[in-house]
This record gives sequence, structure tokens and C-alpha cells, in this order.
Amino acid sequence: MDLGRMTKAALEILHVSSEAIWVVPPPGDVVTAPLDTAEIVTESAVQLERVVARVRSAGLTCTGVAETGRTDAEIVEYARKRGAGIIVVGSHGRHGLSHALMGSVAEKVVRHAPCPVLVVPPEEAPVPVLRPDDEAEALISPDAQLAQPA
Repeated sequence: MDLGRMTKAALEILHVSSEAIWVVPPPGDVVTAPLDTAEIVTESAVQLERVVARVRSAGLTCTGVAETGRTDAEIVEYARKRGAGIIVVGSHGRHGLSHALMGSVAEKVVRHAPCPVLVVPPEEAPVPVLRPDDEAEALISPDAQLAQPA
């Protein structure tokens, strides 16, 4: 909300409900499962309205939109259709196997977005701690001479 306040921008909050899909060996590859998601969609709509109301109560112009599909593709397409100036997307901060299996929506949005993307890490993300050796390597003294290209 701080970014919206600073720029006096209208905020559009997009919630994407993922389709239930199963990955199967070729030739099927990806199959959409016909599941009843009405309850999930209803709960998502309630949560979206709560968020929009909270943003509006902070004095910002805000709308909420719900879509269904592949999250990264829906975000990029929505930004393209609306002529978005910036996309702000959260990151779960996954690493290793879970990242390899699930991928990163934020990474895919950054790669395909029609505008700048601000990726916000999760609040509980640990802050990297530098060891004293790392700090010494990271600092450059003010009187250091930089190599000039030949």
C-alpha cells in the first residue's frame, strides 16, 4: 500500500484460482480435472473483498478481480490488457526440490511481463547474514583504484 500511496496510483488486485490439473505422461501431458471448486472460488471471493476493503479504508483507490487459470499466464495477460504500469507479486521463497517441482510464478511473471515487476519476499524470509570474511570482500575502500578497460 505504501507504493500506491507514494505514487497516488489506483491499485488493482488480481486473484487467480488455479485450475485443477494433473500432469500425465505423453501424449496427455496436462489434463484438466473436472472438480467442483465452487466452495474454493466463493471463499477466495470473500478474501479478495476483505483485502480490497482494507486497501480502500487506507484511502486508496482499489478494485479486485478474480480469474481462473494458470497463475503466471493470467497475471501477465491481465497486465497486458489493462496497460499496467507495474506488477507487484509475492514470492513464497521456495528453494531446492519444491522450487523445481512447483516452479516460481514470480519468475515466470518477470520473464513475460509487459511492464516492470516488483517481487516481494515473504515476511518471514530470513535475512542473509554475512560472515566477517564476506564483509571484507564486499567493501571497497574509497581510495581503491579500479581497473580500467584496455
